[in-house]
Amino acid sequence: MTSDPEHIQADNVKRFDDAAADWEEKPLRVALARKVAEAIQQAIPLSGTMRVLEYGCGTGMVSRTLSPHVAHITAVDTSPQMLQVLSEKAGEEKIVNIETLAHDLTSKPLPVNDFDLVMSSMTLHHIPDFKALLHHFFAAVKPGGYLAVADLVTEDGSFHDDNSGVAHYGINPETIRSIMSANGGLDIAVKEIHTIDKQQGGDATRRSYPIFLAWCRKA
Repeated sequence: MTSDPEHIQADNVKRFDDAAADWEEKPLRVALARKVAEAIQQAIPLSGTMRVLEYGCGTGMVSRTLSPHVAHITAVDTSPQMLQVLSEKAGEEKIVNIETLAHDLTSKPLPVNDFDLVMSSMTLHHIPDFKALLHHFFAAVKPGGYLAVADLVTEDGSFHDDNSGVAHYGINPETIRSIMSANGGLDIAVKEIHTIDKQQGGDATRRSYPIFLAWCRKA
């Protein structure tokens, strides 16, 4: 597993561009997105006036699910093909309040104090310096707004069939709690929200990989 940020970024863009067209054909991914969206709805008091940013949105399964409950979502990803699929599916589903943006937040922050909620799902483990990324998330949230991140709990590297583009074998939820606290997060909470069961390679044994959601309010 390389730690070079530019190499990882290039691997990720290629990986997700190549996978975009068939991304939602895997039931495990669809189920995960549904669980993340449900957990965010339970954790965050969504309203019809909220402006939301989702970073690492992929095909927008989480954003599309939450779109009826907020005013506007800026769906951000570094993969143009993922965003193209998102736009097509949003059109098919008559969703008009999602705007897509191809952008690398790790190299160029977005305007500060601009969103009521910043959310991200299964993205941090692809980011070498996810501490810096979380700092950018906090900067983008309005005072009193919310941050919610879901990711894979630390594992042994067996979750992905191909670890190119993977910067971390999962994330320690308590590390996220500490980073949120250091950035002035209030009412910090962490909860296991889902488990992905996968059969790896030729091994008949299925393994379970827990997914957590961490959320807080910005002071």
